[in-house]
Amino acid sequence: MRYERKYKLENLQASIFEQAVRLHPAGFRSIYSPRWVNNLYFDTPDFSAFHDNAAGVSHRMKHRLRWYGRPFEVLENPLLETKIKENLLGRKDIFPLPEGKYRVEKMDALLEQVREHLGYGHELLPVLFNSYYRSYWATPDERFRITIDHQLQFGAYSNTSARLLPYQLPDVIMELKYEKEDESRSDFILQHFPFRQTKSSKYVMGVEVCYGGGV
Repeated sequence: MRYERKYKLENLQASIFEQAVRLHPAGFRSIYSPRWVNNLYFDTPDFSAFHDNAAGVSHRMKHRLRWYGRPFEVLENPLLETKIKENLLGRKDIFPLPEGKYRVEKMDALLEQVREHLGYGHELLPVLFNSYYRSYWATPDERFRITIDHQLQFGAYSNTSARLLPYQLPDVIMELKYEKEDESRSDFILQHFPFRQTKSSKYVMGVEVCYGGGV
């Protein structure tokens, strides 16, 4: 399992995070081209994953479909991911799905495959779309990785292709990720960032902006 430490800037530019990363003495460098990351999150009818996350329950999980690029409404080779958190540690399990292109308005068969893969006794429903632009960074040995997300976009789930992402937030989220065995080296990394760690679940942010206090 790995540590995932998050930082959030409100109403500021992603370049502020990127400058801090570039100037870090650990020598972070860009490792991939920036790209759009797209998600469709699943939850129970009473939004149990949302409430567990918002309350900081020590053991929790959430499920999502993830795909990359534009246009958003075309899911090209989507992945089914389950994120599991144990206090500050987390891991991500990835389940393969048949490769291909799926459209939002014609994804009933894909959603059925998701439910079969998860195999839970309770009903899981698609509840939230979100999308953001992500850059990727790492130390030379790639033991410490950073992602910076901005242009955060959200929308309540809909099976039509109209107005899928009507809400946008100006926040920028930086996440530092490293394996449990590298915790002893993390102080050097953390002490050179002039930011305060925060709880910054994009799923929680999205549910709050799309559904308000009605869940």
